[in-house]
Amino acid sequence: MKVVKTQSKISFFHKSLIITLLISSIPLILLAILTYYNGTREIEREVGRTQRLQYEQVSERVDAELTQLKMTVNQWAYNPLMMELQNHSIGQDVRYTLDLFNQLVVMKQSDPLIQQVSLLLREGGGLLIDGENGSRSLAAELYRERYLPLLEQQQIIFWTDRLALSEASGDSLSVSLVQKVPVLSDPSYGAILVELNKREIASLLEQLSPPGQGVAFLHEESQGYLVANAAERTAGRMELEGSILKAVRDRNDDTGSFSYASDQEVYVVTYGHLKSTGWLYVCATPLSHLIKPVERVFKLPLIAGLLGLAIAFVLSWFASKQLYRPLLHLTKLFGHDQPAAESSRRNEVHFIESRWNYLLRERTDMKFKLEKALPALRDGFVLQLVQGHLNALPDYRIREQFEQFGLLFGNARYSMLLIELYGFADRYSNPARGDDRLITFAAANIVEEMLRQRQPDDATSASVINFQDLTIGVLFSYAHDCANERIKAAMSEFGHALIEPLQTYLKLQGIAGISRVTASVKHLSIILEDTRQAMRHRNLEADDSIIDAEQTMPLGEGEPGQVYPFLEGNMLVQALQSGAEEQAFQHVHAFVEALRAKSSNEFAIQQGMLQLLGNVQFTMTQMGCNPQQLYQGVNLYEQLLQIREPSAMLAWFNAAVLTPFMVEMQSLRDLKIKQVVEKVVALMQESYMQDLSLEYCADRFGTYPQKLSASFRQIVGINFIDYLTRLRLNKSKELLIGTQLKISDIAAQVGYQPAYYNRTFKKHEGMTPGQYRELHTPE
Repeated sequence: MKVVKTQSKISFFHKSLIITLLISSIPLILLAILTYYNGTREIEREVGRTQRLQYEQVSERVDAELTQLKMTVNQWAYNPLMMELQNHSIGQDVRYTLDLFNQLVVMKQSDPLIQQVSLLLREGGGLLIDGENGSRSLAAELYRERYLPLLEQQQIIFWTDRLALSEASGDSLSVSLVQKVPVLSDPSYGAILVELNKREIASLLEQLSPPGQGVAFLHEESQGYLVANAAERTAGRMELEGSILKAVRDRNDDTGSFSYASDQEVYVVTYGHLKSTGWLYVCATPLSHLIKPVERVFKLPLIAGLLGLAIAFVLSWFASKQLYRPLLHLTKLFGHDQPAAESSRRNEVHFIESRWNYLLRERTDMKFKLEKALPALRDGFVLQLVQGHLNALPDYRIREQFEQFGLLFGNARYSMLLIELYGFADRYSNPARGDDRLITFAAANIVEEMLRQRQPDDATSASVINFQDLTIGVLFSYAHDCANERIKAAMSEFGHALIEPLQTYLKLQGIAGISRVTASVKHLSIILEDTRQAMRHRNLEADDSIIDAEQTMPLGEGEPGQVYPFLEGNMLVQALQSGAEEQAFQHVHAFVEALRAKSSNEFAIQQGMLQLLGNVQFTMTQMGCNPQQLYQGVNLYEQLLQIREPSAMLAWFNAAVLTPFMVEMQSLRDLKIKQVVEKVVALMQESYMQDLSLEYCADRFGTYPQKLSASFRQIVGINFIDYLTRLRLNKSKELLIGTQLKISDIAAQVGYQPAYYNRTFKKHEGMTPGQYRELHTPE
């Protein structure tokens, strides 16, 4: 019965998924159809625009050639032979006649658009001359009806279709250009007649339409059709030209393009006028010819959509099995601690929902516990901060911690109130172990209660620090524009108010120290140490319970040590401890400048440098470095005593003290990280089958993941993941060849899931594990 129920649930899931796939496929079909039709419409519009631009270019070329021809004929009219026509007799003046014939032949051959060049003269009742056939007299009626009106025209140069000058024209009239000569004579004595070559013009028109398809022609309103691109104008073609011409006339535009639908085809019609002649040119190209190259492209989305729908139908069943795996995995994962009967009786989604709600409740409980522990975490963070343990962290990490704990960071000023309790040994003669910590804890609670009742004026936040050694600190933060005097006055008032309840409830004496004000959280450890130093040098017989660290000198008045810049010296020590070489040199320079600012006495400056040298050597000893061995027994104090100038002291200190120490520490760090990498490699070789990560190895061997990753690549030659992958694959190859284990078992032994192992193996080896076993197993 359990099997039947499981199959029923899976079948329901599959049916739901198939319906979802069907619904999601409908937009795909609609998108494909809309893409096809919209794309076709856009391509038709774009093709029309492109065709119109192309036709305009061709028409401009035709217009330019006709204009050039017109200018050429006009220049011929100014030829001396034409200007002197009236002074010579054709036929009798042999030399002039031959030159004139030759000139007409040259004119004819000067341009491919010219079919024939002739010269018409009034002489003898009408004389027509061409360079090849000589001269001939015109019949009176022909001269009077066809040629004489040309000479009587008011225009000097014009176009006409009344003439047929050459035999190639046959009986049909042709387009000719007429230029009166001589230019300055009135009435005109003659005219140059230039007959155009219709075949050349027709060849130009053929560029406007595809060969054998479409129509293109020139038309003049008063003269009719001038030139067409077809050699034979059939009845159907002439009917199509007439219909298109009528459609052009109906539009009442000088130029443009439109679609014209005939009985058999849709044409893209482009029309316009030639500027030089005013003739109308019309070109009609079949739309099917224009969009044929891209028509298949727009069918692809439709075909792809239908194909995708079919594939979706076929693969839906197989995809549902893969999609159901996460649900099944979650059911098993959430139900590993539940009875099998309970999980089988409930729907998977409802079961996962109930377990999820359970986890949410657990999360709420954990959040509540974390909120309760947050004050302790905050106190621990502040304690590490003021002790200088976090100074090596970058600013953004410290800012994140401040924001997490609700502390003010950036554009703020900080000051610390340090309370020390004394008289514990006198008050408690036989204290038990840990009593001092209990007293300190009680004092911290009193301070927190005082802060809740009366926090100092202008303080934006206050954090109590329990040092657990009869010392309590309070870290105050103030706005950046708050004056030092106002901060010190508020803290002094709070310190006085705090000492009395401590003495009353704990029966101990107390003293409060007020630190300097700083704007950097990384200076908190320094001002804490300065405050401790000032409190150690207090006058035990004085009644003042408040000590200002800035006004208390750790040395007697007049001693050279009073000019020692503790802030810069402590910053140098911190730089040495963190290994910041550049910052160490900067702090030495700042230390010398602070010495010179406090005193111009050579002895005082030299004593300050000697004290700094002692502090630096003490820091080296604490860091595990032997100064005697590092400097090979050289007496650094004696060398420093021989230097007088502060700048020379600075240069000597950088070169003789800091540089050897930085080099030694760098070599020690390199050796340490190399040892760490070797330990990581050994761990990987021993535990490669386990779930190893870079973060785990870094945490185990006490370093940072980023540092370990960079060092691992530098020492081993490849990164951590690639080395682990190579190690696991090599171990799996040995098992594939040397054992008969299943591939899934081998994957588990080297720390992989079977599917991921197959993909990883094929990616690196170019074949599956099974193929590798067959290739390397002897028959």
